[in-house]
Amino acid sequence: MIRIDGAQLRVKRIRQSRNGAFCVADLSTAYGEFKVKDPLLDQFEEGEYQATVWISEIYLSQYIAFGKGVTEIRARLHDLQVESQAELSTAHEQAEPDPIDEQRPVRVAPPKKPVPPPSTAKDFSHFNKGGKPQSGSSGSGPQESTQGGHDGLLDAEMLRAIANRDPIKLDATVERALLRRQTAELGQRHGYRFDAKQQIWFAQ
Repeated sequence: MIRIDGAQLRVKRIRQSRNGAFCVADLSTAYGEFKVKDPLLDQFEEGEYQATVWISEIYLSQYIAFGKGVTEIRARLHDLQVESQAELSTAHEQAEPDPIDEQRPVRVAPPKKPVPPPSTAKDFSHFNKGGKPQSGSSGSGPQESTQGGHDGLLDAEMLRAIANRDPIKLDATVERALLRRQTAELGQRHGYRFDAKQQIWFAQ
């Protein structure tokens, strides 16, 4: 973990994504320049932020977009503490690929133990146990319905907070697409505004 004081984040909002608007940032520090594309940025307004940042990883990223190959050094933020905010100076909006659409590295599974070839007796034994897969498949039905009952955009606690116009802090570790939808829901439908210093949503 690296802590850097006096860092500058230039946050830019990209609006042309099919998954909804998202944010990227140029991070300027005494140790160098980095690109930041973490989900937590999607809550921020476009602007220049002076902050203390905690970096958990620095890595090289490569991708192909808009007919060209791009190589950049990225920093993954563990946390940040905003000290001041200013409007972003007018600049040409650069096309950026959506991080959701970037191909994720494939993890190689550990080698499996060799399985002996099935014999005729084993085949018949497996055939006679046909009820077990059926019970497993029927058991998956209630599980799917239970999960479906909890796939709402805002949970009960958030809905109560909205009804009372209480502050709300979103979990930035959830799936990025869900965080974007929650952000849009609070800001556009329920009249909340994000406070970058506290990283909390307040009713206006």
